[in-house]
Amino acid sequence: MLLRATLEELLPLDEQRRMSLRVMTAYYAWSLTDPALAAVFLHPEHPLEDLVGALITAAGARPTIDSAEEANLLVGGISGLGLDPLHRRRTRADVRRTLDYHLHRILAERP
Repeated sequence: MLLRATLEELLPLDEQRRMSLRVMTAYYAWSLTDPALAAVFLHPEHPLEDLVGALITAAGARPTIDSAEEANLLVGGISGLGLDPLHRRRTRADVRRTLDYHLHRILAERP
C-alpha cells in the first residue's frame, strides 16, 4: 500500500534512514535557537501532510475519518515514533505494528 510505504520512509528502518533521521533531528534541535534555520522548518505549507491526507483518501478512509487531521496525526506520530528505535526504546517491529494499528483504525475494511 502506497500510504504505508510513504510513512515507512520516515522511519529509521535501515542505516541510510537512521542517519537521515539523526541529521534531521540535529538540525531541528539547532533550529530552536537559530531563527534563520527555524524558517526551514516553519514554512506555512505542509506538503507531506497534504500528500499523506490524499493517500488516506485514496486508500479508502472510513466515513467518519477526516483525512487531513489523520495526516497531521500520522506524520507527527511517525516523527516521534521514529526516534524510539534510535534509542532502542522500541524495535522496528514495534513501530511498524503501531503504524499498522493506526492505518487499520482509519481505513475502511476491504470486502
